[in-house]
This record gives sequence, C-alpha cells and structure tokens, in this order.
Amino acid sequence: MELKSTIIGSNAGGPRLLIVAGVHGDEYEPMVAVQRLGEEFRRFAIAGEIELIPIVNQDAYRLGRRVGKDGLDLARTCPGNCSGSGTQQCAAALSARIVRADFFIDLHTGGTNLQMAPLAGYMLHPDEEVLKVQRRMAEAFNLPTIWGTTQQLEGRSLSVARDHKVPAIYVEYGGGSVFNPEISESYVQGCLNVASN
Repeated sequence: MELKSTIIGSNAGGPRLLIVAGVHGDEYEPMVAVQRLGEEFRRFAIAGEIELIPIVNQDAYRLGRRVGKDGLDLARTCPGNCSGSGTQQCAAALSARIVRADFFIDLHTGGTNLQMAPLAGYMLHPDEEVLKVQRRMAEAFNLPTIWGTTQQLEGRSLSVARDHKVPAIYVEYGGGSVFNPEISESYVQGCLNVASN
C-alpha cells in the first residue's frame, strides 16, 4: 500500500521530519493542518526533508469513521502486516515511513465522538537522549499540557518510533461533530515551532 505524501526539501544530509494526520478517518482538523503545512514549509529553505501525510487511513476517511472496513484501529495495529487486511497494510506502510524518519509528529483529535483537552504527548523512552528530544518537541508545540506516557504501549505509531529510537510526539486536541479552524491553526503553528527548534 502506498501512502499519499508531500515531500519538501531535499535530504542532503539534513534531518527528516515526518508529520502525519488521519490515522483515524474522522479527525479533520489535523488533516487540514497538514495540507496547510505544505504551503507554509515551502516558504522556508529546508535543511533536510519534511514529509507530510495528511490522510494516513484513506479507507476510514472515505467512510467518515474512526476505523476502516475491517474494523481495526490503525492506532493499535502498528507495525502492521504488508499481507494483511487494509488497516494492517496501512499500518505497515506508515511504520516504514516512521523508521526512515529522524523526527515524527502524529496529529489527532477526539474524532466525531470525543472531545480531547489540548496536549502534546510522548512515550517515556528508555534512551535519555531520545527522551530529552521528545520533551523539547512537546514543549515547542506549545499546548497547555505535556504528557509523558508509559513506554510499554504497543501497536501505536509511537511504539514503532520507540523501537527505532526516532524521537516522536503525538498531539490531541478537540473533536466533536463541528470543525474547529482554531485547532487546525494551533496544529500548523505547533508543527512550525517544532520544525524550527
């Protein structure tokens, strides 16, 4: 399975930043933010490479639901299986992109059914250097809450990053049945903050 992405800059020895949205198909503000980031990052000289994937889970997005036709939650299916169901293949494709990155940001909301307080989170990585970078990334995102969670969670995009020592954060903010442009704007600014640090 191929994920549709935009790549900005050229990785001439510089760092690779991966930013994704749409792991769940009903989380719209992050999708809009990642599309806007394509325009924003083109205004700068990029020392390295930025890969933007606005909708990871195309199947769930087409259905307007958190999960795709197979009923699996992509956020619990990583590292996936190239020969498995649609969600498993999508998880494998996402995991392959994470492994190639030097830094990773995974943007979420509560979807159409939940409301999430704004937070930037990361796994409590056993490697102190990775942990320090993750904390800096979360702080730079500039949301009111920074959340360090157990490193023992499996199936997540961040567990793939953890296993390959890729500093990574996830962001949660908002949700519900009404699109909130302020959330998209805060995501754009947060990603720009992280990229410039």
